[in-house]
Amino acid sequence: MCCWSVELVLGVEVDSRAGGDTVIRNLECAGAAVMLPSIRIDSWDDWTRVYNDVSVWRGLVDAICGQEGIGYRAIEAASANTNAVFLLDQAWALKIYSPFWDEFDFERSLLEGLGSQDEIPVPEVNGYGQIADGDGVEWSYLITRYCAGRPFSELRSDLSDGEGRLIATQLGGLARSLHELDVSRFANAASEGAWSEVVSQRRRAAAGELVAAGVVEAGVASSVDALLDEAMAADLAEARVVVHGDLGADHVLCALSEEGWRIETLIDFGDAKIGVREYEWVPVWTGFCGRDPVLARAFFDAYDPALAHDSQFAQRAVAWSLLHDFGGDELISYWRERGQPRPFETMDELAALLCPRSIFG
Repeated sequence: MCCWSVELVLGVEVDSRAGGDTVIRNLECAGAAVMLPSIRIDSWDDWTRVYNDVSVWRGLVDAICGQEGIGYRAIEAASANTNAVFLLDQAWALKIYSPFWDEFDFERSLLEGLGSQDEIPVPEVNGYGQIADGDGVEWSYLITRYCAGRPFSELRSDLSDGEGRLIATQLGGLARSLHELDVSRFANAASEGAWSEVVSQRRRAAAGELVAAGVVEAGVASSVDALLDEAMAADLAEARVVVHGDLGADHVLCALSEEGWRIETLIDFGDAKIGVREYEWVPVWTGFCGRDPVLARAFFDAYDPALAHDSQFAQRAVAWSLLHDFGGDELISYWRERGQPRPFETMDELAALLCPRSIFG
């Protein structure tokens, strides 16, 4: 539920313009009153109703921009997000973080670290902090440069096979570079806690939700549990890497160059973690590749060609797909898209959906 209250006096002036646009100008002298919302979020349902509603967040956005000295004329909600993300004049991207996850510090530090090198293209960080709403609730925010380019999700169906493979190959190389980063630059107690929390929660829920959704027979649950326990037992802190966590097609921005389409920027590191590399697989397979084995093979050709012939990697990828924060949701959604056929009676059938032999064989 949301309600409007309180005025925050900032050193900015807000002018209404035609079409409902807003211009914010920094003032050195007299402050102007800006209405600041009280944004009350008590449940995930509350959040999903308002997180991309510009009218709910406009006052907080204006206050943040005044705090950061940023002006804008046009605002629109970004697509494919679970945080409140707004594009300002196609110059800035402002992310206001959901109260349900502790993503802010890690994403900020990771983007700042990656921004200091050229190997992995990421948005430039231009501002960050916390701001209190009308009820005194603190909201974390991050401002980055707006990244031009078209999401691969918009391009995939229009590209030739060769063009698609080229972008998948580029993504494989970028994922390899990400996983080769010095983890010690980013790992801390908070990142360890975030990883443990997700994995523990998924371990408790994974088998039961698959049975409840009709994806597997009840008798398969014990095999799922055994597979997950084996994967978690092999999860050693010293072997972990930086994972993006959501390398889907919406988060891969592409641009057309003289040499053809290329990856311009990887965006949205809100799901990034210090974890195992196999955790990266399910969003790559379902989100980026769209379950196209040709794109998946091109990805592995650049990431590590040997993995396509490694049955142990495939087994671990199945386990970490089910332990992924939204891996179960992806699997169940796909199951329903297929018309909910009979439940799988064996682990091999389930594994073939996540790691098909057309890729791993």
